[in-house]
Amino acid sequence: MHAFAFQLLLVSAQAQKISGKVDGKSAVADTIYFGFGNIDQKYFDTSIAPAPLKANLYTANNNVPYPQMYRILFASDRNILAYRKGCYFIDASTTNITTNYASDNCSEVNGPTADEYKNKFIPFMTAGTSYDCASGDLSDLFDDPAKKADSLLLRYVTRYPNSYVALWKLIERFSMWGQSALRQQTVGAFSNKIKAGKPWTLLNQDFINSKVKEGGAFPNLNLKDLNLAATNFVVPKAKYTLIDFWFARCRPCLDTIPELKKLYIAYQSKGFEIVSISVDETKNVPLWQQRVKAHGLNWTQYLEENNFQHNELGIKGFPTFILLDEQGTIIQKDFDLHDLDKFLKANL
Repeated sequence: MHAFAFQLLLVSAQAQKISGKVDGKSAVADTIYFGFGNIDQKYFDTSIAPAPLKANLYTANNNVPYPQMYRILFASDRNILAYRKGCYFIDASTTNITTNYASDNCSEVNGPTADEYKNKFIPFMTAGTSYDCASGDLSDLFDDPAKKADSLLLRYVTRYPNSYVALWKLIERFSMWGQSALRQQTVGAFSNKIKAGKPWTLLNQDFINSKVKEGGAFPNLNLKDLNLAATNFVVPKAKYTLIDFWFARCRPCLDTIPELKKLYIAYQSKGFEIVSISVDETKNVPLWQQRVKAHGLNWTQYLEENNFQHNELGIKGFPTFILLDEQGTIIQKDFDLHDLDKFLKANL
């Protein structure tokens, strides 16, 4: 699990109607919101206005000029969920949506894009497994920064280069985890038809503008140290350095601390260093300082204060791990700490 932000599109549009219903939910007053999860609003040309539920039924507008992928949230979900896991692929022909309240990935949308997602994309991504839409396995695959989802996505685009489904999943992966060499290869594998559209054009430009790239130098950052004195990032004198982006209230980040400490003990004397960069808001800086001391984090600690407001590095998923060589070149992103352990054991 990783921590993310969720935003909603709240601007309505005049359009044909979508008839929606919600199965498995008590018929109480509620509202359904169509949002965009972790994806920047700029990728969406239109929006679907919030729709009140009446006896678990609702009517929504559809005016999408190209297929778009939405996440949903109920008003009653607020402060409980960031967003629901199911992907809603809506194109110009979509007129019906059935939401499975208990198992979001089992929800149904009509239209050719949603049909592709259900009948081609999901079977491709889950081949060789006993996939059950109620299991959450598909969400786990794409919420993980590890390369398995990206490798499968490249293979899928190579086979289906006109796929808006794959394009949106790549946009989502970039939005959560940023650039990687594998994702950048996938961008170029789409057809000229897809490349002529707004979403691909924006995505390609975002890849070009990425400040954190595999094979590139880790950027210079203006930071603060643990005592809140202004400082600049300095590449440690080590063969390999792990950059750990986190924040004090990030439960998945805190859960990785025991493994980070094991790696540091095992490999620090052999040429391995860790640099943790907190992205906490000003109000949580004292908590960040407390967490560092309470957990005994005796490697370099930096603060990139209020990262959530400016986030120039495009890092939205936490924790995010980046591995540098001794020159400060980014040699790998988005990996599991168990894989890092194997890498360090083989190379130190």
